[in-house]
Amino acid sequence: MSSGTAILPNGDTGNTSAAYRRLVFASAFGTMIEWYDFFAYALIAPLVFDSLFFPKSDPFVSLIAVYATFTIGFMARPIGGILFGHFSDRVGRKSVLMITLLMMGITSTLIGLLPSYARIGVLAPIALVVLRIMQGLALGGESVGAVVLTLENAPTNRRGFYASFCNAAGPVGIILSSGLSAFLMSHYGKPAFQAWAWRVPFLLSFILVLVGSYMRSHVDESFLFTDALKRKKIPRIPIAVAFKLWKKSMIFAFLVNLVHSSYNYLSTIFLMAYAIKKLSMSQTGVTSGFTIGNVVELVTVLVIAHFSDRFGRKPFLLIGIVLAAIYFPILIHVVLMKNMLFFIIAISCSIGIVHSFMFAPEAAFTAEQFPTEVRVSAASLGKQAGVVLGGGISPLVATALMGHGTSFTPVIWYFWGMALLAFVGVLCAKESSKRVL
Repeated sequence: MSSGTAILPNGDTGNTSAAYRRLVFASAFGTMIEWYDFFAYALIAPLVFDSLFFPKSDPFVSLIAVYATFTIGFMARPIGGILFGHFSDRVGRKSVLMITLLMMGITSTLIGLLPSYARIGVLAPIALVVLRIMQGLALGGESVGAVVLTLENAPTNRRGFYASFCNAAGPVGIILSSGLSAFLMSHYGKPAFQAWAWRVPFLLSFILVLVGSYMRSHVDESFLFTDALKRKKIPRIPIAVAFKLWKKSMIFAFLVNLVHSSYNYLSTIFLMAYAIKKLSMSQTGVTSGFTIGNVVELVTVLVIAHFSDRFGRKPFLLIGIVLAAIYFPILIHVVLMKNMLFFIIAISCSIGIVHSFMFAPEAAFTAEQFPTEVRVSAASLGKQAGVVLGGGISPLVATALMGHGTSFTPVIWYFWGMALLAFVGVLCAKESSKRVL
């Protein structure tokens, strides 16, 4: 066993070492930074960017433009997954993760320095789109790569738990970005926040990236990848092999990520913007509910992932899909009540409990569908395609479905359709928790 590795060549489990615990922390910390950067945009853009980076002709059109740039970042994720997944499977997981982390940090810092439309005209939205594409490429290569590096070095009977640290790191990044945004808004007020304070969360990412890069430079490469490399089992084009031999597994990964991401972004980004923009609810209160929900999810993801190692990934995924389909209309009804206390409770349950049932086992489930030699390429494409067609376009589609009206019925049916497809897909998939990697 190489230093820091917790899985033996014959697939038996071993005790986790101090080096492996450092690897888990470094992978999770890097993922936390990626999600901090990505969600800083998701939280701030609907509140500031429509008037800052786009012409002030029609508020509805400007909001659609903001969601379009949000979607563009997601559209780049499958490309990033294929690109960085290829090199992760060919060269190694660790070096690629260093590149994606630096890439995300640099682009986020540049967003924080970007001049407004009033100063540089049409160059402002063009530059914003380019930087969003770069963010999407980076996150497409990061989110699966960090999970795989952790999973491939984990004890066999605790893969779900340790892999979920990367997913749990997402809420930590969201908590930091939303908490900092809420603090800046409450401390400086809305005019100052829209004028300059919104830039602070983006500029802070530069410091976080330096810390994360140092931590990742001191961890070990995946044992399973190193072993496959020694045995010359790495194909020249991993994604081509995945399409030839692992199409069904890629569909399963796609559907799981489609449903959990669409639910997450509809119940947060879309409904939060609606509550603030259309219902004039307090931005600080709405953001506080979002933050509390992510604090809860940080804990529930780890707990549910732990039990998925005992009872399997599929039961929790199926429960989560059913809960999401039932709870989504209830959440909308609570939002329309415009009662802040009820809203905070409802959004906390949505993020912290309902979404967690799908999100907690997803990390291990997605990566376990594939063999080592194509794992990052295939899992990245399946995951990122699902996230694009789920979370990436869902706020845009939901806004377009409602138009200038007030009926949420088309939005509910839109989500129910994705939930049904995912439920059938998970039923057809084989349980992966006991599979030998």
